Amino acid sequence: MNAITAPADETDPEAPAPQAETTPVQAPMPVANTPPQQSDPVVPVIAAPDADAIRAEAAEVAQVCAQAARLGVQIDAADAVKRGLKPEALRAQVLEDLAARGDAASIVASAPAATAAKDSPLIAAAKQAATDATR
Repeated sequence: MNAITAPADETDPEAPAPQAETTPVQAPMPVANTPPQQSDPVVPVIAAPDADAIRAEAAEVAQVCAQAARLGVQIDAADAVKRGLKPEALRAQVLEDLAARGDAASIVASAPAATAAKDSPLIAAAKQAATDATR
């Protein structure tokens, strides 16, 4: 039989048997469900306020301080701007001061009621003399 004309189901007994590849089959490795590691952590970028925003906030702080002064509460605007206080925090401070003042005003220190004071002996003698003279 010729190898070219041989049917596919017949094999040549003298032909070497085809060698199967002997690569070991590895079992699939279990995959851990971990998030991928990033080399650079994401850091939120905080933009520095621009000059116009700082001016607007300082003007609002000055306005709150002026309103507080009209209400009788003294706040140092320059110190508030230097410390970085927000106008909302200053408004809250003014309201707390006014509430404390209102609470203090409702507590009135009053003197005890005056009892009927006795006249001094000199005044008693003058009154007696006046009543005796009119009789």
